[in-house]
Amino acid sequence: MQYYEDVAGIEAAILNYIHRADAKQEEDSYEIFICHANVIHYVVYTALQFPPEGWLCLSLNNGSMTPLVIRPDGRVALRTLGDTGFMPPNKTPGA
Repeated sequence: MQYYEDVAGIEAAILNYIHRADAKQEEDSYEIFICHANVIHYVVYTALQFPPEGWLCLSLNNGSMTPLVIRPDGRVALRTLGDTGFMPPNKTPGA
């Protein structure tokens, strides 16, 4: 299993992309990731500072959205996890 190799790459991406904005930044910024659901699980658990082993307990539909908000003071808010409400019901995975 490549678990440890994969986690190292995910950790590198988290450090590069998932952080509070620079104090000089005046407007909101957005990062969009299109990736495997397990990466989303791991990023969410890490950003929320949950125990990392818990990410394997989650399940997400393909094509779902999971918005995280990182506030200027560093607090993180999970808006939704695996939202598919924007998809027509007949196009939702598992339909």
